[in-house]
Formats: sequence, C-alpha cells, structure tokens
Amino acid sequence: MKKEAFAFRFHHSDVTLPAQIWSVGWEVQSSSLYSWNGVERKDQGKCIFQLTLSGHGMIEIGQKRFKVLPGQAFLVKSPSAYQYYFPEDSEHWEFLYLTLYGEACDLCFDQFMDEGKQVMRFHPNSKPIRLLKKIYDEASERRITNPFEGSSLAYQFVMELYSYLPKLEGQMEKWPEPIVQAALFASHHFHEEIGPDDMAAAARLSKSHFTREFKKATGFTPIHYLTNIRLEKAETLLKTTKYSIEEIAIQCGYRNANYLNKVFRKKIGMSPKQLRETSDA
Repeated sequence: MKKEAFAFRFHHSDVTLPAQIWSVGWEVQSSSLYSWNGVERKDQGKCIFQLTLSGHGMIEIGQKRFKVLPGQAFLVKSPSAYQYYFPEDSEHWEFLYLTLYGEACDLCFDQFMDEGKQVMRFHPNSKPIRLLKKIYDEASERRITNPFEGSSLAYQFVMELYSYLPKLEGQMEKWPEPIVQAALFASHHFHEEIGPDDMAAAARLSKSHFTREFKKATGFTPIHYLTNIRLEKAETLLKTTKYSIEEIAIQCGYRNANYLNKVFRKKIGMSPKQLRETSDA
C-alpha cells in the first residue's frame, strides 16, 4: 500500500463533536531533520498516537527517554514537554500516526499520561491497531468525507484505547522478544507469501525451537497464527469492499482464489462467496 499522509479540515458544524481527526499517515523517516517538539510545534491542542512498524525512533517525555521499537506506540498531547525524533543509531523509522482533537481525546490521553502509559506495546491484532489501520485505509480511499464520519472514527478509537488500557500488561507484554518480533512480522507481511520459516527468521531462532516457543507463548502454532491474521483480513475485505475474491486472496497472501476457498471451508465452514452473500443479506 502507498505511504501517504492525510489532513482533515472540516467546516465547523452546529453540533459540538467530542472527538475529531486532524491527520493520519504512514511514513518512513531516515533523516535527522525529523523532530517534533511538544511546546514549539504549531498544531497545538492535539493528541498524537504514533505506532512503530519497523526500525525505531526516540521520544523524550519530561526527563525520561524512550526508544520506540516495532509494535510500540507513544501517546502525547500538545502543548507538553516532549520531543520525538529520528536517532542516529537507527537505519529508518517506519510508523503509522493518528492525530486527534476534542474533549473526549483530551480526557483519554490524560488518563494514559496519569498512569504513566505514554509508551507501550500493542498487540498487532488488538482493536486499537486494527482500527488505526482501518482509519488509514478509509482516508486513503477518500471515504472520510464529512465531520460526522471523522468524529465517529476518532471517538471509536478513543473508546478502543480505554478498553485496551487494562490489558496492556497482558498477552503480548509477557511474550519473549523473539516471539513478539515474529508476531509483528506476520502482522505486517501477511499479504506476502510468507510462512513459519520466515517467522522463525524474524525471531532469529531455529525453526524447531521457534515453533515450540511460539506455541508456548501464544497458544497457537506459527501457521495457525498467520492463518488467523489472513482470514480476519479476508473477512473484513469481503464484508466491506467490492474486490473480487481473486483480488482478496492475493491481498491476504494466497496465490489464488482456489487456495483461499480451501482455507475458508476448512476453518470457517463456508466459502468466501457464501460469507459475502451472508453479509449482504
């Protein structure tokens, strides 16, 4: 998917909206010129959520300094004492970001800040991250066309953050780092023809040792975990787009529609066509 940035400047409506999108984007930075200061930046009154996909960046919040690794995100508000930037020891920093504003956003980010959870790891299949990617997709397809659609997505994202807050110390936080890297690799590359061998390579473990450790940490075999990601994406595309089943198969890492059909029947008990017809009914 093409990496772009989208800004939203809706005309004010007669209704006061509790949350709104200011911008969303997908970037890869490799320049030391990339730096944002929470006091000096011009777009004040905003809440920023930024998720690292690959490489790493740095953020300083008050007197604390954090390396933001793949799968980790930071939450900050402007104006406040922070600065995030591309560090010298990083080859690149690839990330998704979402900038919000509104009373509901302020209250949510305040809670995270009060609990000291401004830099944290998110499971790649968690609801906040799935919604972040959905918002980016909606923006890239030019489907966010009025302030009410933007506000609905912004408010939904805030609610997903609230729901996820009690879970931050669970699941992925307890996984060994090699397993985290393998899970992130699967989440970010599922649309390619990858398999357990590639996940083991991402974890830098032998395949046999990796398979045992992955099952121990996640409860799934590597191929089962990867298949779940692909099927979830395929279901979303079947329900929300008009892509052909062949196109969806390719976008989800399968060679053709026949292969996707076999996996669907085995795992779900119906074909992709039947699922789409059920959703349309």
